[in-house]
Amino acid sequence: MNNITNRGGTGKIFTETDRNQINGKTIYKKPSASLEEIFEIGNTYHKNNQLGKAETIYRKILENVPEHSGALHFLGVIAHQSGNINRAIELIENAIKLTPEYHTAHNNLGNIFVDVGELDKATKAFKRAIKAKSDYAQAYYNLGLIESSKRNFNEAIDYLKKCVDINPRHIEAHIEAGQNFINIGNKINAQIAYKIVLDIDNENTQARLKLAQVLHDLGIIEESRKEYEIGLKIAPHDTRLLNGLGRLLAKMGKFQLAFKYLHQSLEVNNKNTETLHNLGSAYQAIGDIKKATDYYESVLKIAPHAAFSEKCLLFLALNDPGYSLDEFYDLHLKLRGHNNKPEHSKKKFKTINRNLNKRIRLGYISSDFRKHVVAQNIAPMLTNHNHEKFEIFLYSHSINEDEYTESFKRSADHFKYIDLLTDEEAADLIEKDKIDILITLAGRFDENRPLIATYRPAPIQVSYHDCATSGLSDMDYYFTDEFISPKNSKEKFTEKLYHLPTYYQYPIRKMPEVNEAPVIKNGYITFCCFNKPEKLSNQVIELWAQVLKRTPDSRLMLKYFDYYCEPLMKSRIEKLFTDYNISPERLVLKAKNDVRNEHLKLYHEADISLDPLPFNGATTTFEALSMGLPVITLKGDRFVSRVTTSMVAHIGRPEFAANTPEDYIKISKDLSSNPNKLNEIRQNLRSQIHNSSLCNNEIYTTEMERAYRNMWTHWCDTNEYREF
Repeated sequence: MNNITNRGGTGKIFTETDRNQINGKTIYKKPSASLEEIFEIGNTYHKNNQLGKAETIYRKILENVPEHSGALHFLGVIAHQSGNINRAIELIENAIKLTPEYHTAHNNLGNIFVDVGELDKATKAFKRAIKAKSDYAQAYYNLGLIESSKRNFNEAIDYLKKCVDINPRHIEAHIEAGQNFINIGNKINAQIAYKIVLDIDNENTQARLKLAQVLHDLGIIEESRKEYEIGLKIAPHDTRLLNGLGRLLAKMGKFQLAFKYLHQSLEVNNKNTETLHNLGSAYQAIGDIKKATDYYESVLKIAPHAAFSEKCLLFLALNDPGYSLDEFYDLHLKLRGHNNKPEHSKKKFKTINRNLNKRIRLGYISSDFRKHVVAQNIAPMLTNHNHEKFEIFLYSHSINEDEYTESFKRSADHFKYIDLLTDEEAADLIEKDKIDILITLAGRFDENRPLIATYRPAPIQVSYHDCATSGLSDMDYYFTDEFISPKNSKEKFTEKLYHLPTYYQYPIRKMPEVNEAPVIKNGYITFCCFNKPEKLSNQVIELWAQVLKRTPDSRLMLKYFDYYCEPLMKSRIEKLFTDYNISPERLVLKAKNDVRNEHLKLYHEADISLDPLPFNGATTTFEALSMGLPVITLKGDRFVSRVTTSMVAHIGRPEFAANTPEDYIKISKDLSSNPNKLNEIRQNLRSQIHNSSLCNNEIYTTEMERAYRNMWTHWCDTNEYREF
């Protein structure tokens, strides 16, 4: 069964006011007082889990009164507790035959059917319990659990509401209702449900934890933090609360406190994989790739093939300049290869219509159909898709929705949720939808699920907006372009490469005006980088230190939310630069959790943007260029380190891309030495980027649709895949 718990009844002796009566009707012929006393003694033994003694007493009663429904019922309960399911059903059904109105017997019979997976029979039993006793809260609760397990969440909520209408203090029902509200995306009502529990029992740790999590999801961060802290005062060693608070604080950029709580959790249980993973995530966020790797690998020692830690290790590899191309590829095969399912690779898709000119069914899988950089990149294409030639299915794994989600729904012919489905269940849904081409978006990022492709739900499967190979044998194509993956590239992929005319695509959105280059007024150059700290490898720190040394009086501005100004992060960054003889006074560390427009205005304070390596910027590169800043990049040997090279080439500024570290330093020095020329570039960059192929949404969509049609035609003709 799917985790149906706390059903009440089985294994518990109900202490109703009069055991002999149900709704005022006699359960069994009234025994002598001494027999009733014996029955109560049996109940007491049963309550205390002395099953042998209780069973002996119930049998003695039946020797004297064979039609004693109570004794038959509780013997059935004992049989259930002892694992004798068939005997349990027989005894309780006999009790019900004697007394059809015996509501607790119906309830316990339902519990047994739940445990053996007979949900239809269980449902009937619980409904008979309600028929016998119309205000039987526990039976309504049990029906709610069944409907929830079937993913009929609205029906579950209806039953749970009836339960709490009868018994407003039924804590488990409120908690279960909260989870079902979450499952249908109604986190406000979930929040209310958990608060009701806390009004009943202020020390209920489960409700406190759930409330904190919901508040976190709703973006009510300080309230979430408060709930975690209250919970920890009551249960200071609860690893769920310690992990939740640690994770929240890390997201807030308060790393010292985050590490405090996460290490406390580790002291409670040093094998807790959630704690180890969260520590890896926190160290990753501050750019300590070595420690992050160690923690993720420690998870895999305890839980081999833990998918999320494997995914994070693949993400970390993007930031690590130490991997050769062969090592980089082998890591993907090691962490992903075990997921391959050869038995699914052999599917023939005989029911798929192979008409070359048919309306192709495209399925996009993502956790990012919301306000997100990946969503921003694909939204123009989805909006411009030709729906006469392509039928669009969006499969969403997002737990949070916003106004962008509604826009995606309008862009699609079908919008389906898969967040509550397993990978195999999601694959079954996709296959039933007869998807021709399945596109997995940003596979190693966020909550995305590339492993769905291992079940081969579609004849053609594509990786898009990931930054390296998926490592999966059933991922057929990988989108790129000639600048990111030139023909002489030695980077390896399990997929066939499909070279688009342009890889990246951005919508033109309202932005602050471009100002005069600040060097004109300041008299010194301000470099900047607004990328995540984890992208600042020692390699890039060393290179940037040389840039600063070759450009007298220059400054370097760093910003990513509040991260760089948090004491631990600030100390770490300053030390990294001090090790290369750059004083902290030359670093401008910005702290601001601001809205997009205010964030972009910070580019008014900088002259030149420095691209990190090996993991380039993407959205940050586009934004810096759009605000008039040249972005200096170093061409690498793999996709992730050639993203900015592609972007500057497409806007007609290939001179911003350096071939060597010395070129990188020279380009920065040359741009810095001529403030007027730098300002002229600044004033023209926005129009250059907006008039480039990076922002031509209609042409980009046409090229994408041509790619899909080419893939489709080749597969229909050959059942194979090839480079394009």
